[in-house]
Amino acid sequence: MRMKDVKLLWGRAANRCAFPDCKIELAPSGSVNTIGEMAHIIAESPNGPRGEGDIPLKEKNDYSNLILLCPTHHRIIDNNPEEWTVEKLRQLKENHEKRVSTLLDQGRISISSIDNSVFLTSRKKEWCDFAKDYVWVISSITPLEVSEETKETIDTSDSTLWEVLNNLELPRDISGSSVVNPYHTRTDYYGVINEDLRYILEGIGHRVQIFGNGHCEFLISLEESTRHITKSASAKHPEELGSMRALRYTDIAECFIRELQGLKDIWNTALPFNDMLITVAITNTNSTRLIPKETKWPPPVFGFPVNSKTLEYSCVINKKADPKSLSEQVIKRFVNYYGLVVDTVFDENGDLIPPTLLHYRR
Repeated sequence: MRMKDVKLLWGRAANRCAFPDCKIELAPSGSVNTIGEMAHIIAESPNGPRGEGDIPLKEKNDYSNLILLCPTHHRIIDNNPEEWTVEKLRQLKENHEKRVSTLLDQGRISISSIDNSVFLTSRKKEWCDFAKDYVWVISSITPLEVSEETKETIDTSDSTLWEVLNNLELPRDISGSSVVNPYHTRTDYYGVINEDLRYILEGIGHRVQIFGNGHCEFLISLEESTRHITKSASAKHPEELGSMRALRYTDIAECFIRELQGLKDIWNTALPFNDMLITVAITNTNSTRLIPKETKWPPPVFGFPVNSKTLEYSCVINKKADPKSLSEQVIKRFVNYYGLVVDTVFDENGDLIPPTLLHYRR
């Protein structure tokens, strides 16, 4: 889901459940038992409730196909799709929003804003300052409503949280280790952090940070790999790479897979939110090309040059989201940034399928 669709949904519903006669007021930063749920009128999956609807897949997360409900009424409409049809839910949503509009005009209702943009802007600036001139792969999850002043919503001293943090996986070929080292876990101003920058001058390092307000971020340095791949590719294919740097597709993919799985583990273990904004980025991508697969012959396909200093993608996801499907969604998006495509990221054995140019598709 796009953040603008989320804001439209919550704003026009006035943070209230759209089900008839339900008076509950919802809060996007509340607990699992009180937070509103953004339900699909036509399910994302063809096998889901009312999933046979006639809209394209890419539009199923749009505002027009979402309705804001409390957990109880979300279950009711999904458990009884024959009664709660697409047409009935669209009418229910329209009636609710008209009622909200009338109450707003009469001054009988107020709407709490849902916004995390100021907080995220400060985090993105910090990421760029922290990365300096190095390539870092970054993934984060953020509550829909959070600010610099937001009070703590989670206990970052909780031993269960520390346990899941200390068992997060790293891509061994990139980080030199398959798991984070618990020795590097400590408290800090924001909450709790696991950070290893001992070999950052060589381009190796990571940082995982969990904030008291519920925001979490996972960063892995790809600088050492980028240097190695660039040197190798420049020697073998100088005419293709020129003065640009080379990023290896499998390295980027492995970082996102580990980061998104780790953040999902933290979310499932310790965070009380049903929906969060996921933000993923790669820093210092200006003058880079992507190498999907290294081969001696035929020569490898290079992605098109990228001149943006930072590549970024964000969307709102539900706590039920599958980490593998989420990784596939993110990886496909970053492949597209380099003018490449991949229909399926993983083969039947779970291995990565290299992307290719669009006109190479068969």
